[in-house]
Amino acid sequence: MSSIDKLSIQGVRSFGSHAEDLQSITFSSPVTLILGENGCGKTTIIECLKYALTGECPPGSDRGKSFVHDPKIFGLNEALAQIKMKVRDKRGAEVSICRTMKVSNKRGKVSFETMDSTINFLTDAGRSKRENQDSLSGRTVDIDLAITDFMGVSKAIINNVLFCHQEDSSWPLDEAKKLKEKFDAIFGITEYNKALDKIIKMRKEEMDQLKVMEEKIKHVKYLKQEMEVKTLSLQTAQKKCDSIKDQCNECEEEMKPIEARLTEIRNIEFDIGKYQAQKVEMDTKHKNCKEQIVTISKKIKTLFEGSLVDLELEIGNFDQRMAEMQSQRTETEEELLKLKRKSSVQQDKLGSQDKKQELAKQRHQSEQACKAQLLKRVKDFCRDLQIPIDGDLVRQPEKMVDVLQEIEAVIISKHCEIAEIGEKNDKADQARQVKIDELRIELTKSEQGVAAQEKQREQSKRESETLEVEIEKIEASMQELKQLEKKIADANEIYENTSKNLDQQAIREAIADKKTGIAEKQALFKKLDEQLTFLGSMAKLVAEMGLKQKELEKKSQETHRVRSRHADNMEKFFKCPITENYRRSMQGAYDKLRGEIQDLNDQANAQKLKEQSHEIKRKNLIGEIARMEKELKESEELIFQKCRSTPYDELLNRSKVAISKLQLEHGALKSAEALYKKYIGKIEEEPCCPLCHHNMSGDEAGYLTTELTDEIQKLPENITRADKALKAEQLKYENLLQIGPNIVKVKDLKEALPQKKEELSKVEKLLDESVSEYETLLALIGEPSHNLELANSMMGDMTLLDEALKDSVRLTKELAQLKAKMPATYDSSVSMDALQAEKSQVSKDLESERKELDSQQNTFQQHMDALNRLREMKNGLKDRQIRLQEGLQSLPQLKERFEKLTSLINTLTKDIGELKSKIQPLKQNLRTAIDEKERLKGREREKLVQLNSKYNSYKSADQDIQRLNKEAQDYARLDLQNEISLLEESIKIAKDQLRKLEIEITSKTDQLETIKAECLNQQTVERDLKDNRELKQLQDKESKLSESCQALAKQLGNLDFRSVSREKIDLTKRREAGTVRKGALLGQLGEINNQVEKLQQEIDEPRFKDSLKNFRKANFEMLVTRRGIEDLGQHRLALEWALIQFHSEKMEKINRLIREYWRMIYRGNDIDYIQVKTDEISTDASADRRKTYNYRVVQSKNNTEIEMRGRCSAGQRVLASLIIRMALAETFSSNCGVLALDEPTTNLDRINITSLCDALNCIVEERQSQSNFMLIIITHDENFISSLGKINSYHRVFRNDDCKSVIRKVQVG
Repeated sequence: MSSIDKLSIQGVRSFGSHAEDLQSITFSSPVTLILGENGCGKTTIIECLKYALTGECPPGSDRGKSFVHDPKIFGLNEALAQIKMKVRDKRGAEVSICRTMKVSNKRGKVSFETMDSTINFLTDAGRSKRENQDSLSGRTVDIDLAITDFMGVSKAIINNVLFCHQEDSSWPLDEAKKLKEKFDAIFGITEYNKALDKIIKMRKEEMDQLKVMEEKIKHVKYLKQEMEVKTLSLQTAQKKCDSIKDQCNECEEEMKPIEARLTEIRNIEFDIGKYQAQKVEMDTKHKNCKEQIVTISKKIKTLFEGSLVDLELEIGNFDQRMAEMQSQRTETEEELLKLKRKSSVQQDKLGSQDKKQELAKQRHQSEQACKAQLLKRVKDFCRDLQIPIDGDLVRQPEKMVDVLQEIEAVIISKHCEIAEIGEKNDKADQARQVKIDELRIELTKSEQGVAAQEKQREQSKRESETLEVEIEKIEASMQELKQLEKKIADANEIYENTSKNLDQQAIREAIADKKTGIAEKQALFKKLDEQLTFLGSMAKLVAEMGLKQKELEKKSQETHRVRSRHADNMEKFFKCPITENYRRSMQGAYDKLRGEIQDLNDQANAQKLKEQSHEIKRKNLIGEIARMEKELKESEELIFQKCRSTPYDELLNRSKVAISKLQLEHGALKSAEALYKKYIGKIEEEPCCPLCHHNMSGDEAGYLTTELTDEIQKLPENITRADKALKAEQLKYENLLQIGPNIVKVKDLKEALPQKKEELSKVEKLLDESVSEYETLLALIGEPSHNLELANSMMGDMTLLDEALKDSVRLTKELAQLKAKMPATYDSSVSMDALQAEKSQVSKDLESERKELDSQQNTFQQHMDALNRLREMKNGLKDRQIRLQEGLQSLPQLKERFEKLTSLINTLTKDIGELKSKIQPLKQNLRTAIDEKERLKGREREKLVQLNSKYNSYKSADQDIQRLNKEAQDYARLDLQNEISLLEESIKIAKDQLRKLEIEITSKTDQLETIKAECLNQQTVERDLKDNRELKQLQDKESKLSESCQALAKQLGNLDFRSVSREKIDLTKRREAGTVRKGALLGQLGEINNQVEKLQQEIDEPRFKDSLKNFRKANFEMLVTRRGIEDLGQHRLALEWALIQFHSEKMEKINRLIREYWRMIYRGNDIDYIQVKTDEISTDASADRRKTYNYRVVQSKNNTEIEMRGRCSAGQRVLASLIIRMALAETFSSNCGVLALDEPTTNLDRINITSLCDALNCIVEERQSQSNFMLIIITHDENFISSLGKINSYHRVFRNDDCKSVIRKVQVG
């Protein structure tokens, strides 16, 4: 198994790129723990491991650009990085991997490139280097492929399982498409799937080709029959053709004179036509030439009177004038450009002088401010130092110099005063220090004396103890010496006996005999090999028979195995046993079951629809009853608020009567005013009662009038009160009318509610019946569904069984055919198998004798080695005897030395006690002197600090004054006022020069415009001259064309066209008569020739010519193609079966491990277990389509499985992904025992972290016996170390002061 030993990182992410920044980590088995805070570079280690093994950059690194240390941090254009890794491959050999990278920043564009990738094969323990190679380079081989081969795992396992990046760690719960890609890559079946697809494609193509061949062979057979018919027809047609050719020859002889005269007439007609065509052409050219002359004459403004030569001379002179004018224009433009450049230079100069003037003014202002600040600072500082100032410092600069010198003198005196005080304090401190040093020296001498004597005493004690041990050893060695003498005698005796018992000569002779026997066996082996070669002529046929026999036995075993596996199920599906057409029978049973299930499903769906209908009706009724009860309650409450306990009809009648009364009263009050005024008027006219006409006295009339007047005054108040009462009663009446519908509604609801409730009970009863019926149907579907799944799973095996039976029949026939081909003279008693067996036996005997020979030689060598060891042991005992004898001789001297050391130790102990009694008083005096010194020194230091602080403030003020004085002097040296006046004068001169240049530029511009206008006028003159030249040329051409037309007309008049035409008509009639006769013959001949040619062409065509050959070839090709299609189908089924078995075995193991780890780690009660569910996309096993799988992670609770993606928490997601990776590593990484877990405790609570630690401890204990098992854990959790159990050390990753990542190994106490 492969493993990882060491990793070195330089220039990757936060790891520095310099040589001193190189960081290394050594991985240990079984656990390597990496601890560090967030952002310190822990995950970078996993990225480097992954990059070193696969060459792939981590996700989110912009194709490696952000993987290398950023060069912009140090202002560089490029940064280099290197990853070195030392591993052991699957054979245990040490291999070193080195990858070098570079990131460049050129013109703001960052680029990443891998500079080199190498593999070095290391040599250790005397083993030669791998395949005699020192290294492999990425320039010659695919390094990534080589590394995965050495490690024994695929790139997909490394990327997705062993070293999965933290960002991709939750890939098991990713979307289905990505999950399928990951699992397909991990299972490594991509290439096999490609092979299956290719086989399917090839088989399909061959089947299509076979159909074409079957049609083709029918066509080829038809062509062969046609060929025979066409050959007979050709012979008959050739005979007719010969007789017609003779008659045609006679007609041709009669036609020859007529054809000769017609040829002459055609030549004459050709000449006439040629002349007429030339005349037409000349007339057309002449007409066009005249039209061009008219057109050009209209364009010419001034007609040139001279000849064409004079015109050409005039055009040449015009070109010369135009060149001179163009030259003058160019010179003017250059002069104008020079003037503009001078103007631009002058403007730049003027702008520069303006800037200098502005700068000088700013400096002048700064000079005034500096002088004012200097004066203020000097006066304030002199006031602090009590220095008198005489005179005005501004008007008298020499006074300023004197004041500054006085300030400097005062500061120097202050400094001297501080120095004197410091010197005085130093002398006093030195005196106190001298006293302390004397006490310290005296104390040190005492302590050193005690230490020296104690050291001497300890040395003496150790020496005495050593001597005592040596004396005891020497005394004990006397007994050992006696034992050694006995051992030496025994060793001599054993050596002599062994030498006598070992007969070296006899052993050498036995070895020689064995070699002779081996040579004889080799000769026999050679003879048998020659016999096998002799029988090789028949080996092919015999081998073929053997293969066929084995294949037949294999097919029989396969048939028996499939039948045995499905015997019980076959009885379930078929009442009568079947012996053939298993696939068709199973398909019939499958279709029958599917029909039953479909019927049950239809019934269940209909029942489900009925259940849903009842449920909807029940919900609607419940809602309607609730709504009606709510409306009833609200209506009753409204009626109670309006009517209380009074009946509605009675209350309504009362209100109606009250309104009538109030309306009458209101009407009476309205008309009372007019009535009262009428009464008053009548009473005033005649004092009598208006109603009873009773005469009243004056007083009674006055009283009545007054009373009526009072009533009139009260009328508005009474009318208002009556109006309010009427409106209130009307409002009450309206409210009563509004609740009239509620009264009716309450009555209707009280009648309808019991009916609805009764209807609800009926619907609920029907719903219960529907649910019960639906569940019954679902229960009935269970058994057919199980049988359908069973039939579907058996379908593939039934196909294999049919194929195996067909192959068995075919192989039986082929074996019979091969046996018939065997020659009669063949001796079957002497078989190649027997000779091969004998040869193998001879080979085994030869091998055993060689082993015996080697054993005898090894035994002889062992005896010789034993004699040598006895000799060496005897010599060692004698050396030990000599050393012991020397020790006995030195025993008296050792005893004497031991007695001297004992007396010396006693003396030293006494002296040490005396010295220790003097040390304590000396320490007390020293401590008192030191304390006194520190107290006085502190008081002096405080006083000196106060003086220094005051001096520093004076010094700072003086420095500011000196700085301001220097600045003022610098400004004075510049003479800014004079500089400003000079600049103003210079600016004025520059402006005058600029004004003059602008005047010259205007003049030159006008001159240039005049020249341009003249050039435009000359172009019109040039165009007129060229038109005159073209007119002259056309006039010459027109005269020449007129002469040519007259010459052609004269030639046409000399030819007699009419007589020639009459002769041509006669000859043509005679030729047509002969031609008709010949045409009839030629028609017959042509028809026959066409038949002959057609028949001959058809016969000569490859399809007819090679029809017999093509028929045989097509028949052979069809048979071979049919056999190839059968072989491809068998290969596809075999390969697919193997892949299915591999997939099912691996998935079973993975899910078993996942369940085990989940139950071991997860402490929640909401999920019993998780597993990876494989959904097979079922297709017909005989169809030309391969099986595919979809993957999903499901969680189970109470035997119910649901998809985990989108339903789990963040912690469950992390834990599930981690467990799936651990299971995949256990299943697929048998050659590599490394697994890296990056932040495995993310989003986990403490109880699940603890259980995860326990599970990891169990895994480590189980696999601790494997030396190359390695678990790499990266975490930031400090508590994780203690939870993991026995951890002796771990690696801490942190950032140093330069913010670079550093790796340190830490031992756990």
